[in-house]
Parts: sequence; C-alpha cells; structure tokens
Amino acid sequence: MSTTQQVSQVGTNAIPGTIGISFLFATALFTYGIRMWNRVRPTFQLSIMDYIITAALFCEVLVLVCLFKAIDLGYGYPMSTISPATLVLINKYFFTLGLFAFWASSLARISIGTMLLRFEISKAWKVIVWIAIAIQIAMPIGANIFMLLQCRPIRAFWDLVPDAVCWPPRKSQSFGYIYSVVGVTSDLVFAIMPMFFIWTLHRPAIERALVSALMALGLLAAVAGIFKVYYINFWNPRNSATLRDWMPLFWWYRVEEIGLIAASCAPFVKPLMARVLGRLGATPFRFATIRLNTVDDSQGSSNDASKNKSEQRVHVRSDAV
Repeated sequence: MSTTQQVSQVGTNAIPGTIGISFLFATALFTYGIRMWNRVRPTFQLSIMDYIITAALFCEVLVLVCLFKAIDLGYGYPMSTISPATLVLINKYFFTLGLFAFWASSLARISIGTMLLRFEISKAWKVIVWIAIAIQIAMPIGANIFMLLQCRPIRAFWDLVPDAVCWPPRKSQSFGYIYSVVGVTSDLVFAIMPMFFIWTLHRPAIERALVSALMALGLLAAVAGIFKVYYINFWNPRNSATLRDWMPLFWWYRVEEIGLIAASCAPFVKPLMARVLGRLGATPFRFATIRLNTVDDSQGSSNDASKNKSEQRVHVRSDAV
C-alpha cells in the first residue's frame, strides 16, 4: 500500500514541457496564419516556399499528436506504472513521431532557404543557399533510413521480439550527435545569413532591424539543438527503463522544429509590427529616397545649367520579404 502511494506521488514530468510547447506552437500558428493571410490577400501570391512551410507545419502537427497521445497513455510517469501493452503503444507513437519530426525541421529550413533565394544576391551566395537546401533534403531522408535499419525485424523498435538484431545504443547516440551538430550549424547559417542581405536593402534602419530580429528567431532552434546534444546522452532506445529520462530530449526537439517554423513565418509579421510601432510613435516604414541633382542638357553653359537643376526622386524598392 505504501509503495503504491509513493509511486502515485511521483507524478509526471510532462506538464512543464507541455505548457511551454503549447505556448510556442500557438505563437508559430499565429505567425503562420498572418503569413498565409498576407500571401492570399489582396491577391493570391502563394509560392513554393509557402507550400513547403505548410508541409512542415503539417508534419509538426502529426508529431505533436503522437507525443501528446503517448503522454495521455502515461508517458512521463514512472515506468512501474505503465503496463507492457501500453508501453508497446507508446513506442509505436514514438516511431511514427520520429519519421515526421525530421521532416518538420528540415522543411522549415528549406522554406527559409527558398525565401533567401528571392533576394538579389550574388551567385556565390546562391550556391551556398542551394547547398544548404540540398543538405536539408538529404538529412531527413538519411534519418528515416537510419530509423528503418536500426532493428530487424522492424517491429523490434517498439516491441520485445526474440532473436531481434538491433544496433547498439552507442551507435544510435553517435548518429544523434552528428545529426544535431549538423542541425545546429544549419540553424546558425539560416539565422545569420539573412542579415547580410537585409542590411544591404535601401530601407529604414528600424525596419531592417525589425526584419533581422524576426528572422533571427532561428537562433532559438540553434539553442535547442545545443540542449539536444546534451540530452542525447540519456537516450537509449534499447532500454525502456530509461524512457522517462527522454522527456527533455523530446521537448527540445519540439522547440527546434516549432522555432524554425516561426522563424520562417516571422518576416511576414512585419506589416503588423509596423502598424503597432506606428501607433507607438515610430517613424513609418517608407521606401528609401535618394535625392539626385540632374542637369538640363539643353542649356549650353554651365552657369545656365546650374540655374536649371531639378530634383528627381528615385525609389529603391525590395520585395524580398
């Protein structure tokens, strides 16, 4: 009796992460909704980058459904409170979660990359962006192949199968380290690279700073990736007794994925932020204006020409975001 009461008092370790991820996902949904609204009104302007981020959001929804369903089945509570049959169901949800989670983060990065290609950038920068996009395409494909090859038969991933052959835990952890390091590097590239382009635009400094800050949300994903590297050490897919210790790792994966989705959609929040800043007294965003003094070529002398100078306004405009 005392043992049962002691177990029930331990509770779940899923509540703090559930609250934080729910808030972060609501923020990402908000930015996505504004993005789609701006892309279809007043004219329909959806492009490949919008469809890619929609696919990323769809994958993330599936991931969260699987994770919350596992939590509903008891994941987060001490393993002694979870029956073997329930544990099999939880592991099945984790397997499905893993297949889609890799695509959620990579598709979000690809969407950011296709957005960068809309800038007037040099060929060298375009090559770098295309290489980064190619890496993001290869990463989830490789991760899915890795998952499918871990155990033979494959159902040994979620169930106890006699004579099953699975890769050692250290090999799985090594792959996780490599994948996370590549992911962190990619997040830093996609978060920092836009700043090189944005600050070359002929726009007000406050506007360029705002767009840079919005796109720098990708740094949140990089921070999450660093925490992932730390918590991978607790991940042992061959030992269900450590299942409860994986919870922080699952949450940091979600922070990375949702942060990338928000970062991809954040630049489209700029018009709303501009209106808010305008109400607070900030200078309205306008196209940069360059004042040129032109000389009337019909005048013969320089004295006459200097008296007939006219002013011409040249508007430099960018539709990059």
